Amino acid sequence: MILAGLIGKFHIKNMILRSSLFRVTFFALLIKLASAPLNYLMLIALARAMDVEGYGVFAFGFSAALTLGQIALMGQNQLVLRTLPANTSPGQELVRKAVISYGVRNVLGAGLLLSLALAAYGMTTEDSLSMLAAALLILPLAFAEFQSSVLRAQNKVVGALAPRDILWRLSVISVTGLVILGVLPPLEPAWAILLCTGTLVFWLIVQARFDSATKYTEVFKDRHPSQKREWWGMTKSFWLASVVIISGPNLAVVAIGVVLSPEQTAPFFAALKTAQLMTLLLLAANLAATPLISRAYSEGEHETVRKICQSVSAAAGGFAALGLVAFWTFGGTALSLFGPDYAVAKPELLVLSLGFAVSAAGGLNGILMQMAGQEKPFARLSLIWNAIGLAVLIPVVWVFGTLGAAWTVALTTISWNVHAWVLCRRRIGIDPSLLGFALPLPQLPMKG
Repeated sequence: MILAGLIGKFHIKNMILRSSLFRVTFFALLIKLASAPLNYLMLIALARAMDVEGYGVFAFGFSAALTLGQIALMGQNQLVLRTLPANTSPGQELVRKAVISYGVRNVLGAGLLLSLALAAYGMTTEDSLSMLAAALLILPLAFAEFQSSVLRAQNKVVGALAPRDILWRLSVISVTGLVILGVLPPLEPAWAILLCTGTLVFWLIVQARFDSATKYTEVFKDRHPSQKREWWGMTKSFWLASVVIISGPNLAVVAIGVVLSPEQTAPFFAALKTAQLMTLLLLAANLAATPLISRAYSEGEHETVRKICQSVSAAAGGFAALGLVAFWTFGGTALSLFGPDYAVAKPELLVLSLGFAVSAAGGLNGILMQMAGQEKPFARLSLIWNAIGLAVLIPVVWVFGTLGAAWTVALTTISWNVHAWVLCRRRIGIDPSLLGFALPLPQLPMKG
């Protein structure tokens, strides 16, 4: 409904209700709004299907796989999203195949290398089976994002998002539900990770069979023109920014798993995933608003860009403010959904929530910078602040425990969001934050 309000209220030129762009972004918004609660329920179900120690081992392996999967993606999702829509004529079929072939090879190569690296590390640990299982999850996670982007680039949004965001999570919830009901025995961490891996691979295979672009044997049949240097230049900044932003919170879980015990890792992981619900509306709006901002900015509709950003920050910031109040009041109850031993992480939940609330109130700062030609400065600031956070993470966890990890994640998140907010105002002339909605500054000039 956020997107519909934007269209109706601000009369976006050439983006009427019946347009293909609106339908695509509206369906994407609906699926993303459904997927976040489902992901949360999946993690709760997995916690209920094993003990606290086992869930801590699972959280460590799952977080490591998420981080390495994002690295293995190598920005190829952005490559296909930017290149395929610009080469839609029948005469450009070879270019489309070349881009997909290039992306598949990069994701497969990087995914296999990182899987081997995690497997090698896993053999040195006490939980070697769980780490080997986590190594198997890296490539499916990376490939799921790539394959989804190939389909999104062709406006097939339901087919692109539903298998991973909805059906995969429902599959895991269904199996773990049988464990919770006593039909199946309790899960070991390795089997929990293998369950996630197996069900995701199944839905990726099903998804790939329904579109010619994801029938990769056809893509690899012909020789294609390659523009490796140009394609790498198009994606490296997007890739770097996404890796450091997504990896930071996940690496906090990994750091706790390395320094502390699984029994301490599990409640922190539950607190992190609960706090990340604060950005639910922002993440959904990111997907829906990105093409709108890109189109409006390229057409010189600067006031439209400003109003889109203000509306999203108002909705996301308001939702986050309500979340802060809810977690302050009912945070322990929310964590108890994972099990009776998880409420001890309420202080960590409140600290993490503060960081994610600032992120939500910051609005579409990252998207705005990337769509306005400021992707390199955004990548630099993301790298700088997250590198600082990662550098102090292990020592802070060693001295201050899980609460120190929570403060590190929160302050890192706040720092890069404030930095991006300053650059949006100075370089683009738009304040995309909740402050820009509450106190609009029309005197700010639009740059570029």
